[in-house]
Amino acid sequence: MKNDKNLSRREFSKAVISAQLLLASGFLTVHLACKGNKDSKAGAIFNPSQKETLSLATDEIIPANKNMPSASEVGSLQYVTSIIEEMPELAPLFNSLIDEIESQSANTYKAAFASLNREQRIEVLKNLEQSSPELFNILKDFTYESYYTNEKVYSLIKYEPHPTGTSGPDMEPFDEKLLERVKNIPPMYTKI
Repeated sequence: MKNDKNLSRREFSKAVISAQLLLASGFLTVHLACKGNKDSKAGAIFNPSQKETLSLATDEIIPANKNMPSASEVGSLQYVTSIIEEMPELAPLFNSLIDEIESQSANTYKAAFASLNREQRIEVLKNLEQSSPELFNILKDFTYESYYTNEKVYSLIKYEPHPTGTSGPDMEPFDEKLLERVKNIPPMYTKI
C-alpha cells in the first residue's frame, strides 16, 4: 500500500487473502467466541490515535441508534486486537487500513479522521471504498463479524446461537387454523 513502505504488494495480497479466508471459514469466530476477548491488550498493538481512528471507522459502519449499540460499544477494537494477537501477520494489514483512512482524511479535509464530523467521516470511508476496496472490505467484514458475534448483540436481536451440526431451536407447531380463510377463498384465476 502507498502508506506502508514495509508491506510489499505480495505481503499485502497475502494478508488480504488470509483475512478473507479467515472470515469466510468462520475459524476465528468460533475460536474467539470460545476464548472471549476480555483480556485483549489493544494498547500493545495500536497507539491511541490508531485506536480512535479504527473505533470511529467501525462506528460509521455500524452506528448506535436508540435500540442498538455502535460497533465500538460492543468491542470491535478488542475483537480486531484479539485476531491480530492470534495472527500477527495481519497487523500490517490493519496498520495499512488505518494509514489509508488517515491519508484519505488528510487529502480530503486536511485534518485527522478523529477531528471530522460524522458526514465527513462517512465521505472519507466512501472514498476509501472507491480507492482501496480491498481495505474497505476488510474494515467492513471485520466490523460486521465483531458486531454480530457479540453476545450483547445476540440478546438484543434475540438470536440464539446453536453449535454447528445440531438441529437448532425447536419450532412451535404450525397452527392449521391460520390457513382456513385462504382455503375458503374461491380461485382467482379462470379455468381453461
